[in-house]
Amino acid sequence: MVLRTSVSYRTQRNSLTLSDEQRREADALINAATQDNREGKYGEAMRALYHGMAVMRGVPWTPTVELAASLQGKADHAIAAPGDSIAVTLSPLYQNIANGAKLKAALVLAVRGNGGAEQSLAPDAAIDPASLPFTTRVKLPADVSGDYVLEVRLHADGEALPPAARSSLVKALPMHIEALAADAAKLRARLARDAGKTSPALPSAAYVLDFYDRADRGEANPVSFHFREEIAKANAVLDAIESGADPFAGKHGDFRKAYLSTVDHTLQPYRILVPESYDGRSPAALVVALHGMGGDENSMFDAYDGALKPAVERHGFIAVCPKGRDSASMYRGSAEQDVIDVLAEVRRDYKIDANRIYLMGHSMGGYGTWSIAMDHPEVWAALGPISGGGSPAGMAKLARIPEYVVHGDADPTVPVAQSRAMVEAGKKAGAHITYVEVPGGNHGSVVAPQFGPMLDFFAGQKKGAFE
Repeated sequence: MVLRTSVSYRTQRNSLTLSDEQRREADALINAATQDNREGKYGEAMRALYHGMAVMRGVPWTPTVELAASLQGKADHAIAAPGDSIAVTLSPLYQNIANGAKLKAALVLAVRGNGGAEQSLAPDAAIDPASLPFTTRVKLPADVSGDYVLEVRLHADGEALPPAARSSLVKALPMHIEALAADAAKLRARLARDAGKTSPALPSAAYVLDFYDRADRGEANPVSFHFREEIAKANAVLDAIESGADPFAGKHGDFRKAYLSTVDHTLQPYRILVPESYDGRSPAALVVALHGMGGDENSMFDAYDGALKPAVERHGFIAVCPKGRDSASMYRGSAEQDVIDVLAEVRRDYKIDANRIYLMGHSMGGYGTWSIAMDHPEVWAALGPISGGGSPAGMAKLARIPEYVVHGDADPTVPVAQSRAMVEAGKKAGAHITYVEVPGGNHGSVVAPQFGPMLDFFAGQKKGAFE
């Protein structure tokens, strides 16, 4: 959480027009947060980060704002049926709020889309800073269904706060409202009956229930996951397994799969795109695509205006997007192992050309592209880091791997100097690098337009060409 927030902090620091005083105070607070983080004082690090963001937005850091910023919302069920009663809790990230904070909370069920309709679920309730966490119970309307956001809207009691304080005052909790408990229970019972089967497809069915449980606990975002459809797909996978068939044999297009990790015996998901041109006889090239911070296995396919998939299809590549464990993992440790494990899964299930396996990624995925390639240089035929960075000292390990590197020179999140340093070190080591620095390009705008040229570049590369 500290890492994710610090990235947003630095982006804000580099994007907003700040006075000299704001800049000095913001820099002092990020330095304090960095030190607190090193010492394991994560709550204090978050306090400093929230304080600094308030400074940069011109919001006075009053006891009320300090309290509001600290509160994190959680529902006891993020997946619920229409008419269900749920408990909502606000808990502080840090303690010892200054005296004088006075807040009230209102709970509103808001619809994203559909004209932004919303319904009030509970009247204002006072929050006592001395009696946290704060919990209240609300009843969901009986006539709603779909993806919603349950907003806890805080407001100061007798204190006028500027509009820029909204990010501290509104706690948005994603909700999925649908009667799914019976379907989930049937799938749970069926998975228990099939637990002894050895099909490699079994984790893909089990992951649907695993995701349902984690989303219900608020550990995963339920929005845009089509639960009834995915439960039906899980049952179809089990139908095939029980009949002795491979449920993914001959399947083309974009779909979800999962595997059981040998690291900790957890179910880990990935998205895969199998082009229509793949026939299972001729070896296909493979692109491994790594998402940025805050993303997951769906991000590279679903974000960036969906530009990656048609670029992959055009070349007849298979593409796979690992989750990389946590959304802020930086692809280190078990997250790196996840990428290698997903690669092994794909190579087991599909006929892959070992000389045409490519690694690419954006932002955190750009960092991961370089770091994973340095740890496993024998695997990759070419690399494509976008808006990333890494260790220039390690570029000598990649001297025989061609690279297509992209960065915008106006990137407020990852400074362009990061890619410049990597490219300079790589070229000194003798690497074959195509570097595209986009004038005026920011952190995200450079991504989608470069998917096509990057995959064109990959299509011309085979492992060992520069050895």
